[in-house]
Amino acid sequence: MIKRHYEQTELLNYVELDKDTKSLKDKVILLHLNSFCLGDTICFASFIDDFINYHNPKKVMVSTFFPHLLISNNDKCEIINANQQKKLTIDKLIDVGYDKGNLSHTLGGMLYATKDTMLLPQSTKPKKPTLISKPRIVKSNKITIAPESLKSIAQWDRDGWQSVVDFLVESGFEVFNVSYEDTLKLNNVKGCHGFDDINVSLDHILESKLFIGLSSGLSWLAWAYDVPVVMISGFTKEHNEFECFRVTNRNVCNGCFNLFPNITTKCPVFLNSKRENECHKKITPEMVIEQINKALMFTNN
Repeated sequence: MIKRHYEQTELLNYVELDKDTKSLKDKVILLHLNSFCLGDTICFASFIDDFINYHNPKKVMVSTFFPHLLISNNDKCEIINANQQKKLTIDKLIDVGYDKGNLSHTLGGMLYATKDTMLLPQSTKPKKPTLISKPRIVKSNKITIAPESLKSIAQWDRDGWQSVVDFLVESGFEVFNVSYEDTLKLNNVKGCHGFDDINVSLDHILESKLFIGLSSGLSWLAWAYDVPVVMISGFTKEHNEFECFRVTNRNVCNGCFNLFPNITTKCPVFLNSKRENECHKKITPEMVIEQINKALMFTNN
């Protein structure tokens, strides 16, 4: 079972023999994907092969909280559980992550931060990570949505979601809501909520013609499995995520995630004012439907 949520356990034990080394060539590296979040982990994992090709280590142990999702076909790479108690002997630890207090990570976004901590050139392009193999047998009238996120700053309007669902249903689609949470209580959707096993959501996504979501882990998961993604996100800039059918409104305040380090409120600029979260409030259902139609045209071709 691949869990969605993990306790804040300590990183596995290790002995670091050559932590000050400047070269990773022919070294044994512990590459720790330092996040409990699904989307972060997939973002980090999309550079594992580039890390190996660029640095040419002897061996890389990739430590992750999603060991049952990631796999590797590279003989130099081993995926291990970050919760395991086995003591490791390594040459060097590389801690891969996004530092919320680092301005360059804020401005550059998730992809920049990943390459920065992996010591890769910023010109490196992300590749789809190698995940556990699953068949994609598309049902032509099925669409999945994930309208909720644990991050309040990422949320879009409930009425907007309902308008989009109504459009899809009127167009002949069955709509499956695979968000873990179920606070919006949308009408005319088939709810698949509350499962700790990520495969429940993933299996629905893989059967779908396309996926509609937020800047969240399930959008990254759909992208990794080559499912067309319509992403509603006004609080991040385009360079923060992968290429997709993105819905944003550049005519209002937007992209605060990539402007302000260490955001701790749901709106760092206009909190408790009429303009609070206008980056999402000014995204209309029509804007979303426009991108949905583009995605549908793409899948049909």
